[in-house]
Amino acid sequence: MNLSSKIITTSSHTQNRGACDWGWCGLVGYGSHRYVVVADLASSQVTQVLGIHKENVTCVKWKPEDTHHDVVVNPSPLTLAAGDTSGDVIIWNVTKGELKSTFSGNGRSVRDITWNTNPETSEASILVLYNKSDVIMWDFLTSSQLWRTSFSEPVSNIFIDPFNRDNAIFLCDDSSILMIDDLQPRAAPSQKYRRINFYGATGPSKETVQPGEDSGGLRRNSSSLNKFINMTTSLITGSADSRSSRKSVSEDDKTSQCLQVVYHPGIRHVVFMVYPTQVDIIDVEVCIVVSTIRLDSKSSFFVRVLPCKQKDVLYCLHENGCITIRVRRQDKSHCTYTESQRTQPSTPVSPEYVEAPSERSDIAYDLIWQSDAVRLSNQSTVYGFCVHPGSETGAALIFSDGKILLWELVNTRDRGWILEEVLPGLSIKGQKNLLIDGNRFLLTGMIKGFPSYISTIKSNLQKPLTTINGMESKPKEALLALGLDNGAILILDIQTGQIERELSVHSNTVKGIEWLYQDTLFSWTCSRSGGSSSMGRNEILLTTIQSGMVEVFRHRNKLESIITDIKVSPLRQYAVISFKAQGLEVWCLQTKSLLREMHDKFHHPRALTWAPTFTWKTVVRQRTPNVINKDFSEMSQADIHNLLHDRESRRVAREQCVLADRDGAICRITLEERAISDLTIFPPEVNGMSSVTHIAMKDDIMILGDVTGALYLMNTSKKTMKSAPKPYSGMRTILFHPTSTDHRFAVMYDQGMDVWMLPQNQDQLKLLRSFKHNKSTPKIQSMEWADLNHVSMVMDDGSIHIVDITSSKITCSWIQRNLMNTEFCPHTLPAQASTLLKYLLQNASSPDMVYRLSSDKEYLRPCIDDQLQLIDRDTLNRLTHINSSTGQRCLLTARVFGDEFDVNFWTAALYFLSRARDQRDNFKDQLLLSMDDCQSLTSTGSTVETGSDAVHSSDRILLDCLQSQSCFLRQQLHRVEQHNKKRTSTEHRQKCIEHFTMMGREEEATKILLETDFQSGHYREDYLQACLMSCDRTNTTAQSTLKLVATHLIISGKLQEGVEILCLLGKVLDACKYLQTYDHWQQAAWLAKLMLNDKECEEIYLKWIEHLISGKQMLQAIFIMMSLGKFDDVLKTLLYIGYLETGVSFLKACQEHGFQLPKDESEAILEKYGSHIERLGLVVSD
Repeated sequence: MNLSSKIITTSSHTQNRGACDWGWCGLVGYGSHRYVVVADLASSQVTQVLGIHKENVTCVKWKPEDTHHDVVVNPSPLTLAAGDTSGDVIIWNVTKGELKSTFSGNGRSVRDITWNTNPETSEASILVLYNKSDVIMWDFLTSSQLWRTSFSEPVSNIFIDPFNRDNAIFLCDDSSILMIDDLQPRAAPSQKYRRINFYGATGPSKETVQPGEDSGGLRRNSSSLNKFINMTTSLITGSADSRSSRKSVSEDDKTSQCLQVVYHPGIRHVVFMVYPTQVDIIDVEVCIVVSTIRLDSKSSFFVRVLPCKQKDVLYCLHENGCITIRVRRQDKSHCTYTESQRTQPSTPVSPEYVEAPSERSDIAYDLIWQSDAVRLSNQSTVYGFCVHPGSETGAALIFSDGKILLWELVNTRDRGWILEEVLPGLSIKGQKNLLIDGNRFLLTGMIKGFPSYISTIKSNLQKPLTTINGMESKPKEALLALGLDNGAILILDIQTGQIERELSVHSNTVKGIEWLYQDTLFSWTCSRSGGSSSMGRNEILLTTIQSGMVEVFRHRNKLESIITDIKVSPLRQYAVISFKAQGLEVWCLQTKSLLREMHDKFHHPRALTWAPTFTWKTVVRQRTPNVINKDFSEMSQADIHNLLHDRESRRVAREQCVLADRDGAICRITLEERAISDLTIFPPEVNGMSSVTHIAMKDDIMILGDVTGALYLMNTSKKTMKSAPKPYSGMRTILFHPTSTDHRFAVMYDQGMDVWMLPQNQDQLKLLRSFKHNKSTPKIQSMEWADLNHVSMVMDDGSIHIVDITSSKITCSWIQRNLMNTEFCPHTLPAQASTLLKYLLQNASSPDMVYRLSSDKEYLRPCIDDQLQLIDRDTLNRLTHINSSTGQRCLLTARVFGDEFDVNFWTAALYFLSRARDQRDNFKDQLLLSMDDCQSLTSTGSTVETGSDAVHSSDRILLDCLQSQSCFLRQQLHRVEQHNKKRTSTEHRQKCIEHFTMMGREEEATKILLETDFQSGHYREDYLQACLMSCDRTNTTAQSTLKLVATHLIISGKLQEGVEILCLLGKVLDACKYLQTYDHWQQAAWLAKLMLNDKECEEIYLKWIEHLISGKQMLQAIFIMMSLGKFDDVLKTLLYIGYLETGVSFLKACQEHGFQLPKDESEAILEKYGSHIERLGLVVSD
């Protein structure tokens, strides 16, 4: 396997905290210093590292997959955006390992990034928040700036409403939030935003409106009832005065700081504000804290909360590294009656019973599962937390040392792998075991990290000890031994970039490592004594990699001069130990005995190396000719020792050590038969150089470097010397490649590193590659050869670069990178291959997956077959099951592909097709919304159970208005009752009156109106309105008068007041039409779903569809068509916008559910699709 260029990251910087994201493709991206790391947690491996940014990465976001993908217009490559502290935002093509485009923020640090995609046009823009509250919208395709604005308040994060991309929240540093409702890709938002302060649940929210907008200050209601409510709320929730006296003022400030604001992806208008000790649940439409999740005094603080779409579930990260899962408690908003209940036109739909005030329950989340706390340290703290957006059953913790832990919610009874299949229902008070039974929150995966900084590095690439038939034997694996500051030694596989072994060897920083054999390491360390810089205790150990056994090589416990260097001879016979303040020691490695202590003149030599005079080949030919072709790499140490000490000749290999002393002289020490046989000293005037600081030697070539930076090449056989083309200021290392025949060597110095080659029989040096430091690249700390064309470099940011000296790239593509366990990832395929694979899975009939390709597309077969082999067998069996329908296969294929658009489409399609079929067949009880699934729309029969959350995850779809009328009414009633219960301001009170009036709840609205205090300025208006609601409105004259008043109010600009009067008169259909006339389409749909029967509601929705189509909002119109059962219109619209593949599959799904679309159109569509597939290269049998 050929080695590829790659970057191996170790630890992360504090500025990388929070820079992580889990994409629909199943990959986790996170920042590590100046790099973006892409990890596949399913196989526990790092699959790609992207870099280098100019500065540390502060934000990472995957491009959403909520747009339709095809071969030409919008293929699905892996795309990721990352911002850094220099203000640059780089768009990366993860598959190729290359950058697509760069946006510069003029030196201001990037604080947050948000993708703003348009599913209708497949266009994408990027909203970037910089320091100093500057916000810029960038065009992803053209790399141009669309608009720019700034806020007066310091802003830290951006959050876009998943239901309406025009709405966004900005979290300020003072824990307030800014709300805007006119976020557009092509135009900057106005400055008429709302700024709201929430003091947890300890007091009312305070809202300020920027100049230019009618402020209409929020006044506290002065009625005695509201005063009592406010006092009770303050007493229950805890005011500032009632906090524990043991907390200091600084602790109070810490707990009142808002850490995060996030929208609920499955419930409209719901936002979570996360504080260290509590999570406030806020309805941002009316700005009310509807509920609060509190921690007890012994619990670890909240750090981050991530809500789920498929079920009302919260993943919570705590300060101690523990993950808790909280599940929404079942309350009165969850339906228990059938959705088939309907009434006459313009008559409100009522639940089966009316709730008493005591039965109204608050929103609550029960703690169900909790992971084990993680042992944290200064070198290992949690820097990232994310949840798989597709399955929502996996949570990942990313640590500062590069370690990643994967926790998964596993159903032990069946093989469900998405949240809606694993979680049976909502939480029921006092019945926690119902959820725990059969489900476990387990640690299922881990990527090892680097517990400390790298202090030394050594490759196992060595000159071979023997030859076999003239071919050099090489190590089976390319490994790096990494010594760490904490005394541990890591064995790193260069091919995969994964840690193979972690050995706890020393208790102090590892100073050096040598490979004795492929499974034995020779390492040393020293601990200084007191303030002395030269005295301490030294430790030299031998470590067996496979067993982890550690053996002491040199037994010295007393204080002595610290070791500066140790060199092992090429034949692994001897070792020379250099000290800072005493003479050299020469040791025998076989007997582990001291051979000689040299004179003090040889203390702390400036340079030290071994001359490779003899090799194992030479020794064997001289000693034992009958074993020349034997492979000595597999021999034991005892066998090698016997060969070295043959009783017949009693000769051993002779080796030479070359060193340069502090006076500039070069000394050559010859060792033979475990003794020094010769000592030769060449004075400085002989070699004609200044004080030598570096020596490297291979064959008959010796390279010398002196204090001036001059580099000289000496041919010991020809007795010639010449200088290198340029000097090296601050020379640090000279290293020959141990196995090359062309004398390659690397010179590392302060400004970088050069790689040279001296071909045989030539005297001219050739520069192969030069690495120069600059402001945007890290500095080289140490280096080693990885193979013939690759160099391993440890950088000052802790990363390891495996660089190809024949190429200028520092990273490689996804395919070129050597992976340990390849996982299914169709995004890495060519667009045509990915489309063909998707077709095969959607139309799978047998697990064999036999198919034919045209001759010009046969080159795609290997990559398609590879991906088919990587699909989980259980998934493949579900795809090919005899009872599996087209819709089921398309939905499962979308989940396997990580295609958010297809998941949303087919979840909705399966639900609406099943509902239409059941209504047609008059099965009233076939489709129920259970107590634990009011927020979920569940398909029946053989269809896959799916939730409404997954359906409306597309940001343009209002599925809350498309679900069953009865359940929607129950949810809205509960919501308004919560608002009424929690209201604290005049605006809150007015909103409750409006909603109760429009929903036909005049009694509740009247009670609120009669609460008005006599001293209030609007006392008269409220009481008159209460009289209007309580009087008889059936009189013809009264109805005519009220209708005329409503019409005049609407014409004069008071639309809301006019609509309320029309609702009081029962003219709900007219009210909806007026709302649509004035472009309040969403409110009209809301009112129609609540108050109209099917026929009238369909009339309003059809007009809504016409409006959407005229505005080119085809996808939202398609979902509304499906909710009305207009499947033929859905098919026509899909084909009109070019979604041919989706349209054909939808046609088959309709036919399977018993809906026969026009025959001529169906045959024409299938014929057109068959031609399309054949053009892609697939031969479809008749």
